[in-house]
Amino acid sequence: MLRYDEADLVAYVADHCSQVALALYDTTDQTAGVAALRRAVRRVGRIPHPDVPEDPLPSWCSVLVEDDVPVFRLDLKDEGQYAEHVVRIVLGELDAADIDGRLEPRRPPQPPYDYDAQADIFYGAATGLTELDAGLPPRFPAGFPAPREATLVLAQRARDGTWEHAAWRRPGRPFVEYPQQLRTFGCALGSVAAAEVAEYVDATCMVRYSLGRGRDSGSVSLYHEMRRPGQAPSNWYVSVVWRTATDTPPPLPKETPAPTSAADLDPAGVRERAPGFAGLDHTVGCETLLAISAASLAVNAAAAALPPRCHHERNFLRWQHRQLAPLLRGLSPDQMAVVRHACLTTISNWTYHRMARLPRLSLAHDDAGHLYAVDVRHAAAPTLQPEQILETETLHALQTAAIMLDPLLQSLRTAMADPRLTWAGTHQVTTAMRQRAGQLARTLEGITPEQLTDARDACWQIASNRPTPPAAR
Repeated sequence: MLRYDEADLVAYVADHCSQVALALYDTTDQTAGVAALRRAVRRVGRIPHPDVPEDPLPSWCSVLVEDDVPVFRLDLKDEGQYAEHVVRIVLGELDAADIDGRLEPRRPPQPPYDYDAQADIFYGAATGLTELDAGLPPRFPAGFPAPREATLVLAQRARDGTWEHAAWRRPGRPFVEYPQQLRTFGCALGSVAAAEVAEYVDATCMVRYSLGRGRDSGSVSLYHEMRRPGQAPSNWYVSVVWRTATDTPPPLPKETPAPTSAADLDPAGVRERAPGFAGLDHTVGCETLLAISAASLAVNAAAAALPPRCHHERNFLRWQHRQLAPLLRGLSPDQMAVVRHACLTTISNWTYHRMARLPRLSLAHDDAGHLYAVDVRHAAAPTLQPEQILETETLHALQTAAIMLDPLLQSLRTAMADPRLTWAGTHQVTTAMRQRAGQLARTLEGITPEQLTDARDACWQIASNRPTPPAAR
């Protein structure tokens, strides 16, 4: 029998409508519980937004298994009046499936800092710290300077343990003096023009310096809060990543370099080698992921070559589209939609299977059943034409996939570049193939074979295109 306090659940959802987390504890059939919660996700996802009925109400709705506990997570866009409706849907699905245990809010312990999502810029690469040393992550050097008149809003450690991250917030003015504080402490900063530091809000959303002190290294980034075009920022942030010399990972062996550009991958080479390290059942899926990787690398390389510009400026999306759209030449709207769908589906799968943190994306299906990012579409609608919106969505999906799927894509690219990879049938190779096959199956779940093939071919086309030289500002 399921135990719950419905009134308490409704009050909790109403008070935390943008960060709902309902946990199913002590159930005897976790698989059935997750299935029931996923049915609730689909029903909640069909609730129309009161102001834009063609769009779904939730920004995000999913089920994650956290610390072996199924958790129903939801962002209701501050629409707390739907709390009772949502709770009845969740309870209805659990009761209909005869799920036992108890359903209650998941309330993790408060971190030792004032968490601010605006500072959480590493998209799942780090986890929050529960203990600090003199107000800093433990591996930061003694006496490391905190910025003046600022609030610590994040302290993290990389998932692979190789670096730590701290971020501070200050209202009213940027941290233009903080680089000098670091120099006084003994840090050497990468070369950045002084004028760019003083005017970084106008020039770009983020200015990043490299940091070095002895054998230790890292970076410092200065930026402002996310905001709408024409709206002045209220809060500024400074973010420091620190890596001690003992934490620095060894370089890849020279004889097995991982490709670092789209030119290092080609359809013929991938088609020849993919069956060897993915298995026959997952060859097409592996080819598709490597094609997505090549397309993402091409998009990121073109974006990195653009002159710095604040992406909150009113005409930024139009300007960026003009520079990057040549990468999509020759593709039909259907091809772009299937690339977008394949990228967003793999991201969603990685989130569901706990291979990555929850991305900051609100996903919905278009009339053809393809996923799209609601926030990206809304941001682009005021300044771009419909065909330009689709192109922008496709480029954004590729860039997001590169971030969220980076461990898998790096692994596949490394395997492609390894001349020793013969898969001669040893026990170790067989085990590695089974592990990779399982990961590929989870990543590609829900994408049809036809969509895989179409996305693969379209991504190779993107990787082969060359953008026009970036226009001066």
